[in-house]
Amino acid sequence: MAMSSWRTCVCVISFSTMAAQAAAPSADEFAALIDHRVATLSMDGKRIAYTGRAGGKRALMVLDLEKRTNKAILAAEEDSFGIRWCNFKSDTRILCSLMGTVNEGKPYNMTRLIAINADGSKFKLLIQRAGNKDAQFQDDITDWRHSDPKHIYVELSPEGSNSPFPGVYELDVETGNKRMIQKQRYPIRGWRADKNGVLRYGSGCDDHGRCEYISRAKADDEWQTLKSWEAFKSADDFSVLGFGPSGDTLLVTGFHEGRTAVYQADLTGKADRELVFAHPKVDVGGVLRWPLGGDIAGFWYETERTRREFFDAEAKSVYELIDKSLPGSTNYIVDMARDNKLLFISSHKDVSPTTYYLLDLERKSLSKVGALMPEIATDTFGEMKPVQIKIEDGVVIPGYLSLPPGKTPEKLPMVVYPHGGPHSRDDWGFDPMVQLMVSRGYAVLQMNFRGSVGYGNAWYEAGLRKWGSVMVSDINASTRWAVEQGYADPKRICIVGWSFGGYAALMASIREPWRYRCVGSIAGVVDLRTLKREEWRFYGGAQSANAIIGTDSEELDFGSPLKLASKIQAPVLLVHGEWDVSVDVDHSKRMARALDSGKLDELVLIEDGDHSLIRSAWRKTLYEKLEAFLAKNLQ
Repeated sequence: MAMSSWRTCVCVISFSTMAAQAAAPSADEFAALIDHRVATLSMDGKRIAYTGRAGGKRALMVLDLEKRTNKAILAAEEDSFGIRWCNFKSDTRILCSLMGTVNEGKPYNMTRLIAINADGSKFKLLIQRAGNKDAQFQDDITDWRHSDPKHIYVELSPEGSNSPFPGVYELDVETGNKRMIQKQRYPIRGWRADKNGVLRYGSGCDDHGRCEYISRAKADDEWQTLKSWEAFKSADDFSVLGFGPSGDTLLVTGFHEGRTAVYQADLTGKADRELVFAHPKVDVGGVLRWPLGGDIAGFWYETERTRREFFDAEAKSVYELIDKSLPGSTNYIVDMARDNKLLFISSHKDVSPTTYYLLDLERKSLSKVGALMPEIATDTFGEMKPVQIKIEDGVVIPGYLSLPPGKTPEKLPMVVYPHGGPHSRDDWGFDPMVQLMVSRGYAVLQMNFRGSVGYGNAWYEAGLRKWGSVMVSDINASTRWAVEQGYADPKRICIVGWSFGGYAALMASIREPWRYRCVGSIAGVVDLRTLKREEWRFYGGAQSANAIIGTDSEELDFGSPLKLASKIQAPVLLVHGEWDVSVDVDHSKRMARALDSGKLDELVLIEDGDHSLIRSAWRKTLYEKLEAFLAKNLQ
């Protein structure tokens, strides 16, 4: 079908009118963006459910596309719980996951699964169990049963147990009634059904890292163990992406020439894996699915931007149409309706938050439905430009440089912003933290230092268990590069990070204390030994901590800011949520006590706050404190 036969329509719904605004958005406006968390399209294509704001609070909203009404049907935050995700199960029934934090000496997360009709009626907590620990996770849906409007398959620990090895139950989304279809099996921690709803595959690891995957050809067959391996030690470590097009094979990840690639694995175990797709320079990041049914249509990977590779011809042609209609954006099909003829699309750029569109394949039209989130002026946002950072030893570190618009890119005040993880990565797209800083006139430098994922196994392993050495060295070398290239004023550089990034900010200023005018650590780690002990309380955490953080005593001491706090010369801002499950708040409290007199600018403890500070009030506090801190030290 010729591209010229398609047309782009005017907005179907306008949620708000954005007035011309010359000034940079306020911290409150940036914080309001976090209230948008989910968006889903009903099966008949008549409604969109999303989290937005009503009466100044986050709420689950339903937009009726025919009646052009926008209604709050449920508070999206209640006590410590908030909506994690939502999806339409039918034309009118919505399922939502709630995540909350319970603090019993130490905080831990728990989830609940609810159902509600699009008009706000028939609210139901779907799984009723007594006791918090007995029912910690209740939202692991292993199959949505799209052909059945009333039932899903959900993974649950057996009644009265907090076992990490779940069984599978058929759950009625109207009544909450359930029946077991697969009892728990050691050490299986996750199950998968084929497109006919038959459980065909399971995999998992025990607390000692002994792993296996099992499969069967049909529902009444016995399970067969196809592979056993040791986590973090075996070359056979892999992850399952889903079932292949035939339904009798699995698509799995594995290494090819030192990078993560996609293979097809025989469910009978009788044939070797076959290579499906590999990129010559970077890892495959994941799969692209048709939302209804979950069929895998292709794969995505990251170079400077997100790229795609398709083996489904229809998906390829549709995505080509979307990308041509919305150029310069990263676009995804997030939902479908009307027998895959109405597509719900999210689209974002580095300088603008997500906007949503409906693509009608029958009417051949693309219509903007609105941002589904607060409008925000973008005039003061800066493009996120890919850079290649060549450091002293000849290593080239990929990164991004965002510059404030309208300013000569020379000797600017700069914020160095290393990512968290640490085994994660920065990628191209809209980041409110980055644009908050850019809009205040600061250049922002991000880098995917060694140890980051996406660039092959050798790049990842170069930073493994070298938190305070290789990774921090790469960050400081990237800062020197920015000065040498003339982008940064060497007298006006601050370093700010979140989680591992907060740790890295502290360590970078310890290694080169003269380099930075100020240091900001948000939910940052300060002591590696303490972090290891904290990881032990999670199932499999001890082995994971040894593999990622390490066991070398000298390296642990060499890489702990708490032990080296006296070397920091710049003022330090510490921000931490008091109910942080990932990095205990005590890290920041201890660091505040360890800093020399006059070096602690402020310790900000956010009541009930989690690791990601996912509520707008928590974000507003963070943004206001960071804005004032940077202004005091860089202007």
